[in-house]
Amino acid sequence: MDGTVEDGTLFWMEESKGQICFTMKTKRKVKSKKKEFVGWGSRQLFEFLESIGQDTNKQLSQYDVTAIINEYVNANNLIHPRKKKRIVCDERLHSLFGRKSVGRNKIHDLLEAHFAENQEESDDGFFYSSEEGEDDVLTPHKQQKISSSDRKTHQKKIVVETPKSCFASVIPENIKLIYLKKSLVEDLLKEPATFENKVVGSFVRIKSDPNDYFQKNSHQLLQVTGVKKAPQTGETSTEILLQVSNFIKEITICMLSDDNFSEEECADLRQRVKDGLLERPTVVGLEQKARILHEDITKHWLVRELSLLQNLIDRANEKGWRKEYPLHIP
Repeated sequence: MDGTVEDGTLFWMEESKGQICFTMKTKRKVKSKKKEFVGWGSRQLFEFLESIGQDTNKQLSQYDVTAIINEYVNANNLIHPRKKKRIVCDERLHSLFGRKSVGRNKIHDLLEAHFAENQEESDDGFFYSSEEGEDDVLTPHKQQKISSSDRKTHQKKIVVETPKSCFASVIPENIKLIYLKKSLVEDLLKEPATFENKVVGSFVRIKSDPNDYFQKNSHQLLQVTGVKKAPQTGETSTEILLQVSNFIKEITICMLSDDNFSEEECADLRQRVKDGLLERPTVVGLEQKARILHEDITKHWLVRELSLLQNLIDRANEKGWRKEYPLHIP
């Protein structure tokens, strides 16, 4: 991976050298099936969401629908009995995906064709897919078009310039730049005008659902995607709720952890990003959010370190006084 330094801050990005060279293995034509859209999504997607009580009048993102389907799979016990990473499609999911079973980490990718915003006009009605698996699929999501003169070649190379929004590595050194502890979120809440701008896009840490047997860690990292105000029961004041990735329900600030996250929790976050359950962070986005939070995170760290130092000084002084003036307790 490469490191870039901006004003003394180090950001790690996924490896790139100005240009990326993709090797295209043997390709085959895949006919794109036309889908009927009734707004922001396909008719099949709307029928699935409405059948489980979801409101389709409000537009959902691809990540929101992925989370809804994962929750539906858990609620209906659709995990393959032998292959735990696959799900068995019931009638509803079969109507949506057209398959008897799908890989759980493929749900996000399979949903792409069901969103109107992902549809593009195609001149020839097909794209190229690899016969040798995922490793040869081009990223980002949009496939590269190959000219008709090159289609007969079984192996060819395409050179693509590195995009300005290249992806940042999901490693502790990067995540800690935009990680907010519970006490810091409470401090930021004292300035309501800037609270949402600072918190949205950052990462927080909460306890894992004990019923989620896919989660091996006691806590997990989640990205804040929105802020919501809710009236408190029997009171005139409002409570601030956080909307986080892969959670249908909002969480309260009191649910946040005030400790550092572990490398295992960061590895779990990286795997969820790889599986398409979370949006991949870009260097530009990470840098912008880190600049916004840098002063607050630094001040919060200094206050805690000074408090810890003062406690150590007090303990040292107390021990010194006891040596000079020993207390005899019967």
